[in-house]
Amino acid sequence: MTVIVLGAGVDATEGIGMPLTNELIPKINEFIQTEEGANIERKLRSMLPSLRFHFDKFIKNTIDRIAQDFGREINSIRENVQEELRNNGRLSEEDQKMGRLVVAIMDKVSSLRSGAVLDEETAQLIEELFGQTIRIDDETIVDFSKLVYTDTFKSVMRQIMERSLSYPNNVILRHVYHNLLDIEEILVKYFVGFYTGNIGSIKTYIYISWMLWSFMKVKEKEIYLTHTDNLCNNLPIYSQIPANWKIITFNYSSFAHFFAARNHEKALYFHGNLMTHVDVYNKTELPINDSDYKDLNILSFFDEQLAPNLSFDDNNRKYMIPEFLPPMKIKPVLSRGFIKTWFEAEQAIKDADKIIIVGYSFNHADEHFNGILRECRDKTVFIIDPDIEKVIKRIEAIYYYVPSTYNTINIQGHPAKKHGQVTLINAEAHEINIQEL
Repeated sequence: MTVIVLGAGVDATEGIGMPLTNELIPKINEFIQTEEGANIERKLRSMLPSLRFHFDKFIKNTIDRIAQDFGREINSIRENVQEELRNNGRLSEEDQKMGRLVVAIMDKVSSLRSGAVLDEETAQLIEELFGQTIRIDDETIVDFSKLVYTDTFKSVMRQIMERSLSYPNNVILRHVYHNLLDIEEILVKYFVGFYTGNIGSIKTYIYISWMLWSFMKVKEKEIYLTHTDNLCNNLPIYSQIPANWKIITFNYSSFAHFFAARNHEKALYFHGNLMTHVDVYNKTELPINDSDYKDLNILSFFDEQLAPNLSFDDNNRKYMIPEFLPPMKIKPVLSRGFIKTWFEAEQAIKDADKIIIVGYSFNHADEHFNGILRECRDKTVFIIDPDIEKVIKRIEAIYYYVPSTYNTINIQGHPAKKHGQVTLINAEAHEINIQEL
């Protein structure tokens, strides 16, 4: 049996064009500016009294905050951009200049911060000279929360941040952007409210998740309409999947579901999907019928399905959310359905003769699935990704192969790396004929 694992890179591929995670916040904000998006947003906000979150305000505040104080992002941005400058031989002259500028700025701020650290030697001298008359509680000699950068510096930072919003997949700016507006990060941040009982966080999570659901539902419908005449033969990747392959997907879209259903099979949605919502308070799943799903009117759905299932009354709590699993390393169990799905996915991987993994990033937050792969290292595995050098480093913790030990080969005209049973192909998802692997 062949198992195909579909990551975000599949739905983002040419011919489908769903946004990647790092594009979603500004895309949702743009959607809210349209007539359809504004009506949906207004309806949803009416169900969540005293909701304070706004996407446009969040974007503006994030840019302003990082332009003034981006201490926690410095190291990751600098390291990622430096690695790109060292290893990417295809950078344009403009990208190289942007990369050098970002690194130079991060270096200067980092030097300022490290130079202000109150080290042990200095603290010892103070104590020897002044004894206990001066209590040393501070770690630095500068309060960086009150430090004000010059207008020139802040203008440069804002320009970099705003350009990274406009070009989120630029080889340099994507490293700045990823640390700016990560929808997965804010979903995790507000999902915690369900554990702490913080009503403000719960309302914010409900709002963000349903706006994400609405945007993706509208975008998905556009894709269905584009391929309406011959969807079964034209939709990239999905139309290539043979009837006897098992599908495990990390995407929320309904594509895997309907393609599997043609063959009376079931796609396994490891992180949830657009077709099901769940009351997180009592773990009740409420799926949308296939016949209703494609032509679903979102405003009517909110009136008839969502509104009756939202309540913040202490005696009648109902927190209906889309069945999206927040990207936590330790996965919350939103419903019993997830337990069944995870079990079936693990069994499918164990029973597989061949595993084809397309557009999946092997993130640390997906350790649950990565752990399943780790237990099945004897399987024949093909991994398709446009940046296999990065993937090789990430899968070292799964397959224990040192990056330098892979052999270089060529598959379907694309460079590839192979070690034992694991083969990585450097290509976009739509560029490989998966049936010939």
